[in-house]
Amino acid sequence: MPTAARLTAAIAFAIVGYFIYQVMVPAFGDIAIPRWLPALCVLSGVWCGWVLCGKLAEGIVSGIGTGFTAVVAQASIILFVLSFAEMLSLALRRRYDGPMDAVADVFALMADGFTRFATPEMGMTLLLGGLIGGTVAGFMGKKFPR
Repeated sequence: MPTAARLTAAIAFAIVGYFIYQVMVPAFGDIAIPRWLPALCVLSGVWCGWVLCGKLAEGIVSGIGTGFTAVVAQASIILFVLSFAEMLSLALRRRYDGPMDAVADVFALMADGFTRFATPEMGMTLLLGGLIGGTVAGFMGKKFPR
């Protein structure tokens, strides 16, 4: 059921997703940036804001807590999809001996991605994004209860 908290959380975390994308771009270096990465970052923010944060934000404190949960989930989704796409690219070049090697490598690629994108700017983006997005969703959840 749509609520004001869900709508504002979806919008807020979509904006956070855009900032996550902007912070990720320098970390790619010479590697080609996927064309679908901005859409992934924004859409994962919409989903995390709507489902995770907006659903449970009933006040400022609960909004901040669910905001941090949503931003961590958003970053995890982005890392997983990037790693899965890279695994598919490697699998099409026949780099794996079998399907289990490919599945196991997704998590190794996620660990590589985490070390590549773990910068102070990314940390501040996630921290401030979760704080501001959760606060806005919590305020709207308190002002316009279900």
